[in-house]
Amino acid sequence: MLNVKDLEQFLLKIIERKHEELNLGRDYRSKFSKIRDFEANAIGQIGEEFAKAIISKYTKIIDDGIIHNEYDIQTEIGILFEVKTARKGRQNNTFQFNGINPNYNYNYLLCIGICEDSIHYRIFEKREISYVHKERKFYIKQGDLSKQLVQMNPQNQVNYKLTLNLRELFSIESLSEQLASIFN
Repeated sequence: MLNVKDLEQFLLKIIERKHEELNLGRDYRSKFSKIRDFEANAIGQIGEEFAKAIISKYTKIIDDGIIHNEYDIQTEIGILFEVKTARKGRQNNTFQFNGINPNYNYNYLLCIGICEDSIHYRIFEKREISYVHKERKFYIKQGDLSKQLVQMNPQNQVNYKLTLNLRELFSIESLSEQLASIFN
């Protein structure tokens, strides 16, 4: 099982490499502070690479969704993951996970939230996303959490965003345990 230090080191290496690749060159004191310099696509790539590195410790990845399938990762046992990554907003403790399509074919939605000094996550099963016809809205419900998926813009009825507060995410410490339960 991977410990928190291992998980943090995986993400730190990916962020450092991407930071150098984009030649951003700023020096910050917090562990993951360089994450604030990246645009949304780079943050998404960092999160996907992080998720692949972690999931590959539990099972073989046979398709990493590079061709923009309806998922980002397919494992050899057929479990499909959609990965969404966001950094913490500067004005509040929220993360905006963009580009969620409730109609896509995946088993789990893995949301990775990156703060300047910590990593957080939440895994949703696809069946926890439902459409409420009366309201004409999608919701994601897990235990006591119930959140509306909001359209990315008024004309876009395909891609949605999910806003989660830091207190609605879990510490990275429990990610290994939760992934182990998915694969066992």
